[in-house]
Amino acid sequence: MAEKENILTKNGKKELEDKLNDLINNEKPKALADLNLARSQGDLSENADYDAAREKCQEIETEITKIQYVLDHCTIIADTKKGNTARLGGGLISVKNISTNKEYSFTIVGSAEADPLTGKISNTCPVAQAVLNHPAGDTVKVNVAKPYELLIEKISD
Repeated sequence: MAEKENILTKNGKKELEDKLNDLINNEKPKALADLNLARSQGDLSENADYDAAREKCQEIETEITKIQYVLDHCTIIADTKKGNTARLGGGLISVKNISTNKEYSFTIVGSAEADPLTGKISNTCPVAQAVLNHPAGDTVKVNVAKPYELLIEKISD
């Protein structure tokens, strides 16, 4: 893997550490037990249980390696929830698309912590880039193939 710095909030780091702990102490031992059980069933060449258990072990090892890499190469940012300016690791940002009048809210986090389905967007995405360091009340332009404007309505803790 190429050397890459990952930005995490304190909470994001804790979540990754908890997930890593669960993988190492719960998921991996269970997967290894399933693998040993499948191995004991005899002929491995046509043993679907063995193939599935081996694949599960590999997936868990890959996930452990990825999380460990992120944690080993991360920069922790201070949670800056106070204030009226959009910041990385800051509060909830509520915006309105000027042309569609659609409203949505999100928090800006590092890419390693991003999860758009839960309202956490990466600091490298165009929307985050547009609103970063702007206060509530500003209208910003999102630079994508078809640019659009967002009104930053509110920034809350």
